[in-house]
Amino acid sequence: MSIQVSQVKGDVVELIFNPRKEDLRVGETLRIQERDSGEGLVVQVVAFRMVTYPSLIQEQLELVIGNAPPLSRELLTYLSEAQETLQEYDTSEARNLKIAIAKIRKLTGRRWDQWDGWIPIRDVEVTRVSDQELFENCIDDLGNPLHLGQTLRGEPFFIEGHYLEKVNVITGVKGAGKSYLSKVVLLELINAGAPCVVFDLNKEYIHLPKQDLDPHTGEVRAKGIVHLKAGENLKLGVRQFGLSPLVTMLTRFGLPDVSAMYFENRMARLLQEAWHMERQGRTPPFIGIQHLIDMAEELEFSQNEGVSAAIRSRPLQAEYDKVRNGGALVIDISSLTNLSRQGFVQAIIDIIREICERELQRGTGCFPFVFFEEAHLYISHNTIGYIVTRSRHLGITCFFVTNMIGGLDETVLRQVDNLFLLYLPFDDDVRHISKSAMVDQETMGAFVKRLRRHHALILGDVTRQYPVIVKIKELKGIHTAGETQYFFKPKRRRTPQDHTTVPELVIPQVLQYNVPEMEHNGVPPDQPSLPLSAPSQPTPEEQLLLARLQARWPDIVTGLREKSAFLGSVLIASNPVKLQDQVLSITFTAGDAFHRDMLEEPEYRALVEKELSTVLQQPVTIVCQMMA
Repeated sequence: MSIQVSQVKGDVVELIFNPRKEDLRVGETLRIQERDSGEGLVVQVVAFRMVTYPSLIQEQLELVIGNAPPLSRELLTYLSEAQETLQEYDTSEARNLKIAIAKIRKLTGRRWDQWDGWIPIRDVEVTRVSDQELFENCIDDLGNPLHLGQTLRGEPFFIEGHYLEKVNVITGVKGAGKSYLSKVVLLELINAGAPCVVFDLNKEYIHLPKQDLDPHTGEVRAKGIVHLKAGENLKLGVRQFGLSPLVTMLTRFGLPDVSAMYFENRMARLLQEAWHMERQGRTPPFIGIQHLIDMAEELEFSQNEGVSAAIRSRPLQAEYDKVRNGGALVIDISSLTNLSRQGFVQAIIDIIREICERELQRGTGCFPFVFFEEAHLYISHNTIGYIVTRSRHLGITCFFVTNMIGGLDETVLRQVDNLFLLYLPFDDDVRHISKSAMVDQETMGAFVKRLRRHHALILGDVTRQYPVIVKIKELKGIHTAGETQYFFKPKRRRTPQDHTTVPELVIPQVLQYNVPEMEHNGVPPDQPSLPLSAPSQPTPEEQLLLARLQARWPDIVTGLREKSAFLGSVLIASNPVKLQDQVLSITFTAGDAFHRDMLEEPEYRALVEKELSTVLQQPVTIVCQMMA
């Protein structure tokens, strides 16, 4: 590969390459290896920028200046001397060179090792890391492969199921494909024989392939989902729902505390009677809402020691047994109200906990994989904390699927084992998800802001904490879309070339009276237009300060590079163009959008503003703009 190392600053490496010969992409992994010793670094591309050299600057300045006064003699002398050194090169090719900004990840060797600060000499060879080498160093294979898609070079990408267990987050902006990715993971788990439970808030999963049972033997002929809709084929009596969640829900609906106490006492005795019936081998009656209404005025007796054992029976456990060897219970909670949804899910979580305790006692280990769609909408902060902290002891594996990134509880982010990230263009979301400390915020922002459709950034235990960008596989022949209701139904196929002409608005004759004729600026002819104030311009003093700042800009960038190597790389592509009212406008070319985004990060912005305020001896605020 004809790639050269430009410089190494901190953990940032700048590589010069010709895009017409080498097609690099964000997320690609490269090896920088010394020719004599064989030692080297593993680096990962996070961004690109254009190469700038003196003769190109001269050409661009001449185009911009036009008929303005000529350049200074000193600048022309410098540019001409630099031009002589470039005569032997093909300048038409040099114009197209790019710089790849890469982060140092590992030390090379028979096995990749943690980077300890070592950097190579200049005599190095830069090569691509093969997908096979990446798999050997980042992806474990313990015999439980789950196929999620393919690498950037088209190689099949698998993760090890063992390292997927416990706490996972799948997130991205609305429409990025988070639910699609979660369905890919869910179907892979089902095919691998894992029992799953899905809390389906928006009917996203109910159309996945159904489980096929032999009606005579009950044997599973085809693995799939079992659709359970709350209130229809999944009903929880008082014993299944649980006395405590029921009382909590009723008090939220406005039941007075005194009435709640009487109600709890009445139900406690009834549950005790049901418990005694079970001990005698008889089937206790189903207690539903109508029974509660009938007993509403019968306030009597108190709590008892037998209540705790009689709180729940196990109808969901019978359904769970159907998917023990591979399948998913999709619990449709879309039709429940907010308050009833909270109580219902709380009861199901308690039953799942009992299932895990049963598996532990039996030593069978068929622990569930539980998917929570937008969990913060129906699960309390304390319950989420309980699930996350107790999951390792109970055996539960959780997937928190959401597009409300700010709603992700910090408890989840601090304990997360794997992140599956789709397109995230907003800085606030990147900062929030970076609290997981999986990778530095610069890498996180560089990747997730530039993810293409159907691509995901995966990192965590499944990749040994190495960021990997994957194209998610297509689920052919499977209905993956959720149920979205529309008023306007499509009447023809959408074609990008077609443009609908908006008909001209016709004003009824009765409304056309007393409508003044308008001129082109929207003002009636008999009404004078308001004078427009001329835009303000920088004062001569501000123009002088700007000229001094532009002359010192390379030194300022060098000084800031000493404080932050990455910030220095960002500022190389910048150009201060205007200073007015203590606001400095800094421009970037269209190809340097990444550098502009990085400079707008609060920590980098503050560092630059502090340095500029010292140089100009006045408070300065920076504004980043794209060059027109």
